[in-house]
Amino acid sequence: MFKISHLHTILFFFCVLFISCGQSAGEGKSFADSERNGNPFGPEIKFDKELHDFGKIITGERVVYGFRFTNTGSSPLVITGIRSGCGCTVADYPKEPLMPGDEGRIQIVFNSSGRRGFQSESVRVLTNAKESVVTLRITAEVTER
Repeated sequence: MFKISHLHTILFFFCVLFISCGQSAGEGKSFADSERNGNPFGPEIKFDKELHDFGKIITGERVVYGFRFTNTGSSPLVITGIRSGCGCTVADYPKEPLMPGDEGRIQIVFNSSGRRGFQSESVRVLTNAKESVVTLRITAEVTER
């Protein structure tokens, strides 16, 4: 039969095996997390500019601007959503993944109805890139005729 020392050795082996397996499996990081946090090979979004000034516009006018961007990373870039500060600002964006080197455009429409004076609105772009949220801003001076 087993000697007590053999039983201790076997138990010790299983304890070490159990602990080491638990540490490697239990780290809890998904592939997307590793792409975002420290992996130099993930997607990156780079905008030509993050602020656009429409200048003076007349109240009731709808103005449009397209923010250009590039996936400067090394894996597909996915825009997962857009959040605007108010209902006066609407955005359209590419729904398909952009491959490394591909360019895209986020089109912002600002409706100045009911607005007067200096306006500053923000649009948050949510992505799978390392910098997962980028804030775009538009400004305008809304005047009456």
